[in-house]
Amino acid sequence: MANGYFKLEKKSDGAYLTIIPATDGGEPVDPVETAKYLDGFNLDYAKNIVYDLVKQSNDSLTEKSARITTLSIGNIDETVVVGISADGMMADGRFYPASTGGRAFTKDDILYQLARQGVKFGIDEENIENYLKNRNYCTTYILAKAEPAIEGHDAVIEYLFNTDLSRKPKLNEDGSVDFHQLDNVSHVEAGQTIARLTPADFGKAGTDVCGRPIKPQKVAVKFLKQVRHTKLSEDKLELICEVNGHASIVEGQLFVSDTYTVPANVDPTTGDITYNGNVHVSGDVNTGYRVEASGDIIVDGIVEGAELIAGGQIILKKGIQGAGRGRLKATSNIVTKFVESATVEAGGFVQTESIMHSTVTAGAEVTVQGRKGFITGSTVKSGKCIQAKIIGSTMGGDTVVEVGVNMALSEEQKRLEKELADINTNLDKARKIITYISTKLKNHEQMPPEKLEQFQSLSAQSKEMERRQVEIMERLNLIMAELENSTGGYILVDDVIYPGCKVTVSNVTNFIRSETKHCRLVRDGADVRVSLY
Repeated sequence: MANGYFKLEKKSDGAYLTIIPATDGGEPVDPVETAKYLDGFNLDYAKNIVYDLVKQSNDSLTEKSARITTLSIGNIDETVVVGISADGMMADGRFYPASTGGRAFTKDDILYQLARQGVKFGIDEENIENYLKNRNYCTTYILAKAEPAIEGHDAVIEYLFNTDLSRKPKLNEDGSVDFHQLDNVSHVEAGQTIARLTPADFGKAGTDVCGRPIKPQKVAVKFLKQVRHTKLSEDKLELICEVNGHASIVEGQLFVSDTYTVPANVDPTTGDITYNGNVHVSGDVNTGYRVEASGDIIVDGIVEGAELIAGGQIILKKGIQGAGRGRLKATSNIVTKFVESATVEAGGFVQTESIMHSTVTAGAEVTVQGRKGFITGSTVKSGKCIQAKIIGSTMGGDTVVEVGVNMALSEEQKRLEKELADINTNLDKARKIITYISTKLKNHEQMPPEKLEQFQSLSAQSKEMERRQVEIMERLNLIMAELENSTGGYILVDDVIYPGCKVTVSNVTNFIRSETKHCRLVRDGADVRVSLY
């Protein structure tokens, strides 16, 4: 297979163009390419003759020749058009034959033409030799190839302990919850390697055909950071624990601690407790006191009208009798024997045996199982699922259950609405001052320099507040649309849900009109559908 090509021949009566057709399926001669070549030598020729000649040769697949000018032309040497890809990864050449009396290329000639175009790296000498042996004209040859960069990889830190603390307590055969083997703390021992670093590989630069460096992609560089109760290995690639205790990831940071243990109650003898780690209370937490931990909080006794705030989980082996004052708030999960007259907020799941006269919110699930397994006189909200044996009671009372609420979006909505209200207030104040100063300036009244500075500052601040105002309103519209269109979430009733309960599934609300057993409640369009399961 060979492409068709053209060549110039000098004769006594002018210059002739010969068209040699393609063979074995090669590319036919392109009349535009032919004319462009002739134009490059400023030949005064008849274009109509060239186009007709090319067409005749291509159609008949026979060699055709015709005079294109009566003028005498000089010797035209073999030529090459060098092309360089936009990314510099390749250079190619398209060759054209010499005219009668012209000089053919040598290897040095081709290298010279490449150098003229700036090609100086990755020369494909084998392809050049192949061309010189066969000289297929009007054919593109790859003449140089770049050396691509060798990409590296980001540094990786591997934590060698359990970072997933979403495991739920085990439900015993008799229906009770086993609080003795929660296994929700990542225990570590002195001398144990708890983290390992694979350093970043920066890769290796390549070179394009013009000799310019090709840089590999940037990689993320990380280092193991020594924290309390740890030490780094000599090569800085391993982090070793120095205590028997626990390890956890709190807000993206590694935390290692031996647990702070309260041997009895949290009461006047201890005062409020704030601890950067896990707290274990062996007794009760009395009314009016506060326990805050960046890790987990475990209480063996009763929590009264107290406040517990945890960056990790809260585990109450008995429960909370809040008397309307008790509050539990955990970034992760909350597990408790019972919840009575309290407010409970969990970023993960809530698991308990009963909820009475309380407000419970969970980012994931609320599971109320065990011997009792009831929700009564309470408001319970969950992002994904609420499961209970009994919801409501024969005595009536306000019982509200709501699922399919994106807690993160709801919190963002509240935060943005507050920020918007603050902006509106500040913007109103700023505009009044700007209007006052603008009026003075229009009336050509003399203003002190500090007032002019205030005018400029408030004008800039107002523009920024207006920009942020629009940004917040656009985001709020998206949030409200997403909350409105949410279709996830369901409620499972293992035994019975009583009349009078208010049920909301993915922003659709319904009231239970009759006693319903063993049912599943889901959103179905603009209604809540109840089905058996």
